[in-house]
Amino acid sequence: MKMVLFFFILCILLAAAASFLWSCKRLLDFNSYKKPFLEGTFLNFIILMSGSLWWTFISSSSEERWTGIFYFLISFLVIMVLNGAVLAFLYSKRKDTPS
Repeated sequence: MKMVLFFFILCILLAAAASFLWSCKRLLDFNSYKKPFLEGTFLNFIILMSGSLWWTFISSSSEERWTGIFYFLISFLVIMVLNGAVLAFLYSKRKDTPS
């Protein structure tokens, strides 16, 4: 059970890292932070949706299944909000610096 919990948390951390890194990398290519935010959110959604499907198949009880999916949903929302805040901050800093 400890290994399953490890992979559960690893999935959340992977989604966060992939979302932040992809969005920050793509921020350099655009004059707005909206498209990189949407791309990062979509990547976050795909990874956590895959994690939810994996969790659905390996969980033993219905209560455990729904609790895990709920935690993935909360993780998605928290990562999305943090990603938007970080991108808005980085975009404002980039806009303020003279070229």
